[in-house]
Amino acid sequence: MPSAEPMVVGVHGALDLRPEIRRAWETGELDEDLYSLTVQRAEAYGLTSTVLGAGRPRGARWAHNEAGGDWTQDGAVREIGYLQVDIAGAPPDQPPPVRPAFTVLADALRHAGSFTVAGVHVLAPPRPGAAGSEGPTWPDDGSGGTSTETGAEVTVTLAARNGGLAGRAQRISQAVTELSSGRLDLTPTPPESPDHAFPHPLTGTIHLAQATTGPGFRCRTPTWSLDMAVHIAETFLTALVPYGTGPALVSVAGPMVARPRGPVAGSG
Repeated sequence: MPSAEPMVVGVHGALDLRPEIRRAWETGELDEDLYSLTVQRAEAYGLTSTVLGAGRPRGARWAHNEAGGDWTQDGAVREIGYLQVDIAGAPPDQPPPVRPAFTVLADALRHAGSFTVAGVHVLAPPRPGAAGSEGPTWPDDGSGGTSTETGAEVTVTLAARNGGLAGRAQRISQAVTELSSGRLDLTPTPPESPDHAFPHPLTGTIHLAQATTGPGFRCRTPTWSLDMAVHIAETFLTALVPYGTGPALVSVAGPMVARPRGPVAGSG
């Protein structure tokens, strides 16, 4: 689904750099930053190309704009990686490449070290198609996710231009429930609720002029992982299709108490 505006994905969490990369990063001698790592990985997957003109491969999903992240090694939750891409030249029959972008970003972060995931955000146009039919394999504790008998509670916040999502909370909730076959149990939150705000600062550039905060939701899921967070974001983008083609910002924050244990690096 081509768009004249950039798509942005971001991962928030705590990154533990590999010793050799940490030394190079702290001394300013790191040869490969997140931009170069994501370009290399995206080219390996055939998602993009640095070749210009007639030699550029057909079917590329995006052109790179920028990538970066805060790799401060203090254990605090930060935006450890973001990727901004231009999808205007993507094949017209393809949905916004949200999951491929997160896969590339997670691969790059795995190259740098191990990380836990506190949340994600996505700026993209609504995603036509049944995202719920493309759900992940629900991970268990052994694969790096957080799973309990009662599941994990996360929060989802939305933003769009010019108040386009105002008054849509119940309809969006119903659509997400149907798309997820009931696996995502949603409760809309009032605007004054603390759950209505994404708790992690966005350090990457977000191009969403005249943005207005939309509905917020508490969402119970069977488990928590990067894969689950991306699945939730994709499902919400599909639920927003009836409300226009302009970009929307979907932010998914994980449980504040039961953080993932060990590296959670995409799970697919």
